[in-house]
Amino acid sequence: MRTLLFASTAVLLSTLTLSAANAANPAAGKTVFEANCAACHGTDGTATVPGTPNFAKRERLEKPDGQLLTSIRHGLNIMPAWQGQLSSDEITSALMYIRTLGR
Repeated sequence: MRTLLFASTAVLLSTLTLSAANAANPAAGKTVFEANCAACHGTDGTATVPGTPNFAKRERLEKPDGQLLTSIRHGLNIMPAWQGQLSSDEITSALMYIRTLGR
């Protein structure tokens, strides 16, 4: 019984993770980024505000998605919290777009 419960939970979690990843759209994320993030992070990811990560140089992008999503949702240092301002899909899409910068 425990094995079945564990297997069911694992399938459910992997499905939820894949659903979130599939909902992410880097093209839509570019629009979100340009409207909400570019003022500090620059339109091409080159930071314009001191102390802001330079995504064109891949700064902070070694961190896992979960950690970066938490930072975006709740804010970090001088960055405001975007939870409540942007939908979860918009935040995830923006992160997927940010990951395309500096390649």
